Amino acid sequence: MSDRTTVVGAGIAGLSAALLLSRAGLPTEVYERDPAAPDDPAQAAAHTRPGAPQSRHPHIFLGLFRKQLREHLPDVHDELLRHGAEEVALESPGGGPDQVMIAARRGLVEWALSRALDRDGVPRRHGVTVRALEVADGTVRGLRTDDALHPTQLVVDACGSRSHLARKYTATVADVECGKVYNSRFYQLAKGVPTPPTRYGSVSIVDGLGFGAALFSHDNGSFSVDIGRLPEDEDLKDLRDTASFERVLALFPDFEPWLRPGAGTPVSEVVPMAGLRNVLRALSPDAPQGYIPLGDALCVTDPTFGRGASLALAQAIILARTLAGAEDLPQAAVHATRETEAWLRPWFDDVVTQDTARTTLWRAAVADQPLEAILAQLPPNPFMLLDAAQHDPELADAAGRYVSMLDTTLDTPDLRQRVGRLIPVLMAAQAAAPPPPRSEVLKALAGD
Repeated sequence: MSDRTTVVGAGIAGLSAALLLSRAGLPTEVYERDPAAPDDPAQAAAHTRPGAPQSRHPHIFLGLFRKQLREHLPDVHDELLRHGAEEVALESPGGGPDQVMIAARRGLVEWALSRALDRDGVPRRHGVTVRALEVADGTVRGLRTDDALHPTQLVVDACGSRSHLARKYTATVADVECGKVYNSRFYQLAKGVPTPPTRYGSVSIVDGLGFGAALFSHDNGSFSVDIGRLPEDEDLKDLRDTASFERVLALFPDFEPWLRPGAGTPVSEVVPMAGLRNVLRALSPDAPQGYIPLGDALCVTDPTFGRGASLALAQAIILARTLAGAEDLPQAAVHATRETEAWLRPWFDDVVTQDTARTTLWRAAVADQPLEAILAQLPPNPFMLLDAAQHDPELADAAGRYVSMLDTTLDTPDLRQRVGRLIPVLMAAQAAAPPPPRSEVLKALAGD
């Protein structure tokens, strides 16, 4: 049996794991079924992979991701900044040094990770599909591709939420619908146009009555916008139509500086994303030692919260730290996965709670029900608290830490009680700068 570690999947989870494992002293290689991205960083930033449909949608890189990158992969962090990624602070009254987002497209982050692997001499094999694991005596001995058996003692499964290996070797702990359908489009600012401001770090978010929209600032003048709706809301289904999507975007004053004539130009079609679920998995009791699910193969959370990249990098760090210097690598891999499962659980539970709250509020809004009493029963909305910083700076700071993933939850009894006292203020603030009325959105969709 080879002492090599094989990472299957060249997304952020797989590339991060391969880089960290290699630097921890484990000989590592990467297998990826998709062709390699372009070598040129500008082309790679705009690259989308057939095997990763989420690469056609916005990504956000929160404070935790930046903190981890600076501490564990500083060369990758520096590479990103040299090639157009920007650091944008999430403003709150006492915002600390780690409440900073990295504005970049997913493709540029993957390019920077791949470039670091190339500098380190870590081999990557593209266009190779892993079909199965070779297992003997309950331990991984190799993996099978279409043309050969490749000996290996560890297989890191970073193949994403549809991984066939994860379906075989993990058990589903929780599976909860996200309650949202997205439609996304990418744009490019014209040369010489200064980057307009965003409200919350690298993103501007507008919560509507039964819908929501967000604009994401990325690298090198690129940006994207998505609009979300309830899955059952057939009245908004035409958001997937390009002309309808653009008419609705024109209703959002926060987005106007980006989309006005001469500023932003579309560089993609409108792309829908439906059927989203929060899924948490765990190793099956009969999983072979040496099999390690990572990233979306282990935990998928609603992309609304932008936590996927941070969760993936954190998992890779846990894995490399646990395996570094271990005498029994397959057994250490089991310990690493169990530690990762425990670390992921509160993040997963929080997203499910927040999704349930948003869905409850949106359904009430669509039904034209009074919202103030409903808001008082829901977990705090961090962006509403950031907007109310003048009324309670400590709550705004708590919201900033939470949005940056420096704290696991914002929903504690003390915070909820303090938020309850602020509900009238929060409602008044929203009334002073309201989102587009649903009636106007419906007119825009109809072309009226």
